[in-house]
Amino acid sequence: MWHSTYLQAVLQPDYVYASEHLLPHLFDALTAHALMLSQCEVEHAAEAAGHLRNLRKKPFPPYDPRIEDVFFTLDAALTDRDPAAAGALRTALSRNDLDMTIYRLSARMRLMRAISRILTLRQTILTLAEREVETIIVAYTHHQPAQPTTFAHYLTAVENNLARDTERMFGALGRLNLSPMGAVALGGTSFPINRTMTAELLAFDRPIENTYDAVSASDWQVELASIITITSTTLSRVLYDLLFWASRGLIVLPDGLVQGSSVMPQKRNPVALEHARTKFSKAIGMTQSIILSSHNVPFGDINDPGPDMQPSLHSMWQEFREGVELMTVSLASPRLNRDLWLLEAQHGESAVTELADAMTRHSGNGFRDAHARIKRLLSDLHAEERPLYTVTINDLEKHGIDLSEAELRSALDPAAFIARRTTLGGPAPQVMRGELRQAQGRLEQDTAQHAAATSRFMNARTHLEEGEQ
Repeated sequence: MWHSTYLQAVLQPDYVYASEHLLPHLFDALTAHALMLSQCEVEHAAEAAGHLRNLRKKPFPPYDPRIEDVFFTLDAALTDRDPAAAGALRTALSRNDLDMTIYRLSARMRLMRAISRILTLRQTILTLAEREVETIIVAYTHHQPAQPTTFAHYLTAVENNLARDTERMFGALGRLNLSPMGAVALGGTSFPINRTMTAELLAFDRPIENTYDAVSASDWQVELASIITITSTTLSRVLYDLLFWASRGLIVLPDGLVQGSSVMPQKRNPVALEHARTKFSKAIGMTQSIILSSHNVPFGDINDPGPDMQPSLHSMWQEFREGVELMTVSLASPRLNRDLWLLEAQHGESAVTELADAMTRHSGNGFRDAHARIKRLLSDLHAEERPLYTVTINDLEKHGIDLSEAELRSALDPAAFIARRTTLGGPAPQVMRGELRQAQGRLEQDTAQHAAATSRFMNARTHLEEGEQ
């Protein structure tokens, strides 16, 4: 009998987690194994597949401290029905290869869900960007106003990051979607099984060729954790900006995404964004436990990156997914204070780069000279506590800047600043519309790839649930 502490700290929590989150994958893996054994003419294997099909439709037994885990619970149920079929199923099978298969199937499902949420967020961002191609904002560097740009320019930069994250996720899927089944304990088996057939039944791309690798590798978990860290970090930076803009009334979330105060009637706190930020922080916290579970442990079948780490993976996916969902609804229909954003651009100094550019084009003395003169001009204006938009031709002449009134006003116009930025990737509306078309096309390709993979995985699940070869 197991020690009570071990039961309470390990076996019972593992059983509860597995019965709540891993059972479909357990039945899939065992059914595929039974079908493969039947094809290899292992007697009673076909009956095992049929029994598994029926057992998966019934409530799974609650935790029994006399039985170690869900595998042996299912093994006992199968034995009660048909001892010969239960014995056949154990041919060329170990919990080592079975567990790693289950974990990969679970991770595959959760990765596909994460990709789906990212695709939806990307579409939401592109839709908003298309609406805001001409909405002027002030971009910041080092927490200081930098240059005018458009909200579409900012949003498309975010979508570009998420497109790379999607690419990373699809790349990880290719390395994740490999079958450990048939590796048995670690050295394979002397039975003439067909590992490729099992892999195909489970919609894996192929078996993991080296059987020791099949039961030992945790690099796929570390890779998934790393991708979630990268994506969560990017989105947390976007959340910082959104909360900054919300604090100044530049972005207003819908009523369903804000909360008020029990004391201050005017409060509309953008709590959806705050909770999203927390969820990404928690997801990153889980990724660290996942990575550290593979640090300084033996390269073989071991609990640290195996069953002990599955709840952390579950929490990582859940927090990440919910954070993405909160960001998506927050960006679906925000109200923008375009007038206030434009006023900041007009009354600040963010367009002054174009004044230096205009002087460079007019004088031919080079940008270094223009930069120095404009900097001295700004120094004088600051000393007089005058905003840049009050600058006059006389002010320019004091610093040897030879521009007409029309040239001066055009240089300080945020809309003109943006319209001149027509080089590749710039914020000019015509450039942005072209970039958005490309981004939309890229998103449609990623969506089609995701749909094809999802269909393949779902068809495999349906085939296994029917219990037919």
